[in-house]
Amino acid sequence: MGYCDFVVKYDPKKDSSTDVAERILYSLFISRLKAKKPAVAFIGGDSGEGKSHSAINLQEILMRIQGLEFKDYLNDMNVYVPLEYPKKMRALLEDKRLKKANIITIHEAREIINAKDWSTFVNRAVADVNALSRQVKRMCFFIVSQFIKDISTDIRYTLNYYITVRRPKGKRARLYLSVMWKDDRDLEKPKLQKRKVSGYLVYPNGRYQRYVPQYLELPPLDKEVARIFDKADFDAKSRIMRTKLDQLMKQMSKDIGYEDKKLEAMVDYYVDNRQSLPSIGRQLRGKWRLKPEARDMHELTIDESREFEKRLNEKLTKVIG
Repeated sequence: MGYCDFVVKYDPKKDSSTDVAERILYSLFISRLKAKKPAVAFIGGDSGEGKSHSAINLQEILMRIQGLEFKDYLNDMNVYVPLEYPKKMRALLEDKRLKKANIITIHEAREIINAKDWSTFVNRAVADVNALSRQVKRMCFFIVSQFIKDISTDIRYTLNYYITVRRPKGKRARLYLSVMWKDDRDLEKPKLQKRKVSGYLVYPNGRYQRYVPQYLELPPLDKEVARIFDKADFDAKSRIMRTKLDQLMKQMSKDIGYEDKKLEAMVDYYVDNRQSLPSIGRQLRGKWRLKPEARDMHELTIDESREFEKRLNEKLTKVIG
């Protein structure tokens, strides 16, 4: 018979691939919660593949098929920076307004904190959710990060699903779903393994057909939802980056050449913290260009932003070639 992670109805005359994908997601996540089990998933993929938007898309689908309006809960269920986590987690568990909200997502923040601190935070958060969701409220928990090694081996054993996001050029993001399982045939050396999600489609005539999806391709993310998320994500992370730069500036002269010192400090900061560059800019023909919102964040004039871009690209060329 093989593994059975889902059983969903399918009418080829009526149902699209999106309909099937949404029913599979409901079965994998919401059905686990109804069975009084937490659902913990790691969402990984290379930079620029669409991990964060895919996580938002998953939340929107799971909330909608539970009859809830995602926009009403978007900022409550998404942790943009680690400092937000305790407050948002407590609210999801205790606030009556959020009684029906059963998802929390931690978005990658390695661009604003170092790799060691990020890994420590993720491990603590996963352990907290596993404990609290069993005792207080069953939760879907998504961790968005580039590397599974951000989670320690013992905590990895608590993951239910491993999701890889890939976005072929000109295509929608594709979610490759795997189930995590423990191979304990060798009791001395148990191993964590993953296998493809698999289950059955049930046709109108009652026939069952085994189905192992290669990947799930979700519908485009609602533009308004994407705008709200992108703004909240940028605002939360920019506050920390701005604070770090302000601290750096206090160490530098505020007299003659202040603005020049400011640009110099910004260039040095972003060259030393290159993982932060996608948050404040985008690459065009191999050169970094500052986003308008990042220019406003740093209170730069158009001329200053152009000078910053020039110096940044020149220094990056010297440092990384």
